[in-house]
Amino acid sequence: MKPLTLEEVVSAMQGTCDRAAPLGNVLRVSTDTRDTEPGDLFVAITGERFDGHDFVDRAAAGGAIAAVVRNDYAPKPVRGPSGKRIPPSRPAFLIRVDDTVKALGRLARYYRRSVLAGSVTVVAVTGSNGKTTTKSMIAHILAGRWTGKASLKSFNNAIGVPLTLLSSDAKDKFVICEVGTNHLGEIAELAYLVEPEVAVITGVSEAHLAGLGSLENIAGEKLSLLRFLRGEGCGIVNADQEVIRDTIHRDRELSQQKLVYFGCWPEADLRLTALRVEQMDTGVAGMPGLVFEVNDRFAYRLPVPGRHNGMNALAAVAVARRFGMDHEEIAERLASFTMPAMRLNGERIGSLTLINDAYNANPASLAAAVEVLADIPARRRVLIVGDMRELGDDTQRLHREAAIRIARSEPDVVIAVGENADLIGQTIRDEADKIETHVYSTTTLARKRLISHLSKDDTVLIKGSRALALEQLAEKIKEWAVER
Repeated sequence: MKPLTLEEVVSAMQGTCDRAAPLGNVLRVSTDTRDTEPGDLFVAITGERFDGHDFVDRAAAGGAIAAVVRNDYAPKPVRGPSGKRIPPSRPAFLIRVDDTVKALGRLARYYRRSVLAGSVTVVAVTGSNGKTTTKSMIAHILAGRWTGKASLKSFNNAIGVPLTLLSSDAKDKFVICEVGTNHLGEIAELAYLVEPEVAVITGVSEAHLAGLGSLENIAGEKLSLLRFLRGEGCGIVNADQEVIRDTIHRDRELSQQKLVYFGCWPEADLRLTALRVEQMDTGVAGMPGLVFEVNDRFAYRLPVPGRHNGMNALAAVAVARRFGMDHEEIAERLASFTMPAMRLNGERIGSLTLINDAYNANPASLAAAVEVLADIPARRRVLIVGDMRELGDDTQRLHREAAIRIARSEPDVVIAVGENADLIGQTIRDEADKIETHVYSTTTLARKRLISHLSKDDTVLIKGSRALALEQLAEKIKEWAVER
C-alpha cells in the first residue's frame, strides 16, 4: 500500500476526529487485531460473531496509528480488582464515521482513483463458479512477468474487495479483485469501487437463488460488472450460455462494450476446440490433469483436475493476452499452476487419495466435482456430499437433480451430510440401489461414523457448502489414514 496521511484518510472516509491527528502515515488497512502492525489503520467491523469495536484498544496497543469506529462508539471501561478504571496503555486515535464498512469502501474508491489510476491495471472477476480459481490462474500467469496483488482467499465482498484494492501499490502492474454477490445490486456496489480495466464473467448457474431469484436475474447481476469498465476497458465473457448472450444482446449499454468471448460457442473469439483428461504430474499419484487447445492452434497443459477448469483457464488466457503475453509465456505459467485451498486439492496419504473441494457448493460446481471423481481411475470411489445452501424455493428440486447426477456417475459409496441428506440419499437409492449410501444430518454426526465407511485404498472427494465445514471430515480422514 502507498502510505496515506491521516488527513487524506479522514477526508476520503468522510469522517470526523475527536482531536488533532498524530504524526505519521497509514501504511496498511486492517480489520483484524491478531496481526496488528505499527502504522495500521484498524477498521472496526461489526460481524456476526465479533464486533471490532471491542478490540480498538488492542489495535492501538499493537501499534495501529488510528481506528475507524461508528459515530456512537464509546470505549468500554476496563476496571481492576478494586473496581478502579484502568486507562488503556495507548489510547486510540479515533476516526468516527456513519458506517465503518461504507467508510472502508469510500477509502478504497479514493485509493483506486488517486493512487492506482493510470499505473495499475485492475482486473475484476465474477461469476457463479470458478471465481477464485480463475483469479488465481490469472495472478499466476501474470506473475511470470510482473508484480501485482490478488484477492486473498475469497475476499469478494464489501470488506474483502476494498482490502484488496488497498493492498496494492502504484508500483504494481496489476491487482485482481474477486467480486461476489448473493443479492441484487451487490455487484454494482462493488464495481463502483473497483472500476476495472478488465472484467471477467466466468459464467452463471443456479447459485444464491434465495437472494437473486432466477437464472436471468443472476446473469443480469453478474454482467452489471461490465457497466463499470474504466476508459477503454474490456469485458471477457463466457459465451457458452444463451442467457448471457441474450442478456447482452437485449441491453444496449452492454452490447456496445468491448467484449472478448471465450468458450465452445462457434463464434467465440477464444474457442475451446479440444479438451482431454490426461495422466500427468499433478502432484498426486493417479490424479489426471488437462490438455486443451484454443482456436485449433494453441495447446496448453494444466496439471489440475476437472474438465471445467479448462474454461477457467481459457478466461485466464484471454486476460493474459490482453496484457500482451504470448502463447509460450502463458503455456509455461499454466503448466505450473496449483489449485487454491479447498478447491479440488488432491493429497495422497498412504494408499488413500483425498480430494478436498469443500469450500462451497452449488449445482454446477457439484456437477463438476462429480465428474472429476468419475474421471479418476480408482479401486473404490467415495463421495462425501453436503448441502447446497441459498437455493430458495428450488432447494429440493436442485438437490434431487444433483442426486440423480451423482447416481449416474456410479460412485461406490456416497455419504450425504446436512438438512437435505435424506433427500439426496433416498434419491440415489431409487436411482441406483447398488451404491452404498449413508446419511447424516450434521457434520458432527458424520465425523463420528465416517471412518467405518472407508477403506485404506479409497479415493475420497469431499464437496459441500461452506456452512457445513466439511473440512473437518478431511482432517478426520487424514488422521485415520496416517495412523494406518
